[in-house]
Amino acid sequence: MHAGDCLWLRGKPVKENTKTIRCACTALIRLLRSDDGGWYICEHRETHNHPLSTTCGEKLHWQSHRHIDRYTKELIKQLRENNVSLGKVYSIIGSFFGSMDQIPFMKRSLKTLCGKISQEQSDNDAVKTMDVFSKMLEADPDFKYTAQVDDESRIKTLMWTSGRSMYQYICFGDVLMV
Repeated sequence: MHAGDCLWLRGKPVKENTKTIRCACTALIRLLRSDDGGWYICEHRETHNHPLSTTCGEKLHWQSHRHIDRYTKELIKQLRENNVSLGKVYSIIGSFFGSMDQIPFMKRSLKTLCGKISQEQSDNDAVKTMDVFSKMLEADPDFKYTAQVDDESRIKTLMWTSGRSMYQYICFGDVLMV
């Protein structure tokens, strides 16, 4: 590769129109593949021309620190499935990392993940509801339900009745809705 083929040259962008701001820092670690498929360090320069981030709070703004590991994601999913609020989830996660300042991702990343979890749960809720209705129909041939969906095929309204409820309506001529 020639220097002209690369977008970055010694910590400085080759093109001026880049999104990232660089400070021409020459610190680097260069890894190369070994013959056995492993890695080895072929060059290391540790001198920086800028102060390093020392606290977790400073590191939170790095793109690399927005990742939530799979174990923490699973814990968050379990907490959200048990209706724990977003603020409490963040506090609980903080206690696992020692303090709120030590959480290795931003609250925005947690909000994004919780939004995805909520979407998955709502999709699963509809599937679970239809499974329950199928079982109820098997047990009660007079069971009936109707669902209205919106333009994106999401359930808008859902109504159902059992054979027993219809029999009671015939006997008493009244409806109870909750």
